[in-house]
Amino acid sequence: MIEILDVSKAYPNGVHALNHVKLKIDDGEFVYVIGATGSGKSTLIKILNGEIVPDEGLVIVNGTDVGALKHRKVPYYRRNIGCVFQDYRLLPTLTVFENIAFALEVLGMSKKEIRKRVRDVLELVDLKDKERCYPNELSGGQQQRVALARALASKPAIIFADEPTGNLDAKSSKEVVDLLKIAQRKYHETVILVTHDQEIASIADRVITIEDGKIIQDTNHI
Repeated sequence: MIEILDVSKAYPNGVHALNHVKLKIDDGEFVYVIGATGSGKSTLIKILNGEIVPDEGLVIVNGTDVGALKHRKVPYYRRNIGCVFQDYRLLPTLTVFENIAFALEVLGMSKKEIRKRVRDVLELVDLKDKERCYPNELSGGQQQRVALARALASKPAIIFADEPTGNLDAKSSKEVVDLLKIAQRKYHETVILVTHDQEIASIADRVITIEDGKIIQDTNHI
């Protein structure tokens, strides 16, 4: 469960990115967070991910007070979180297989388990035939599917997807969102997808709209 309790965050330039935000997300939910550029949605993800600390309020993720984590503890906290970003963040000198495997090696997994995990997630995102390719040999949609596979490989409890379709065409965007939904059902994960794309959000079960650092609407379509 994710609980955001009266959270505020301002930056040194005076921008108030979040203003007394209150939010609860249950385990296994697929939630879209939508808002214009500068609305505060990316700041929300950074706080949930332990990248930045709120000025006020509490952020509790699966029983962990994220804002109170010491810097050295943040990497351990993130082991239960998968992240997908707009810019893919693949290592250009590694193959598709190696990009995903590298994320598991840092967790200390055995080579046998790594091979199994990588091939499982590549099958899920329909890229088994691309495991020896390098990122520059793939389309944008394929690169984002690799990034999604990398995020899923460790079987995290939560996936944060920050504008994952921002660089993709409509067809590739739908493929990525559909794969996120499939993964959520398969692995029983909580997914928070941040987007400014109204069309993508229109098919969501739950949509949280942020404007000027405040939640102005929380709609559940189930």
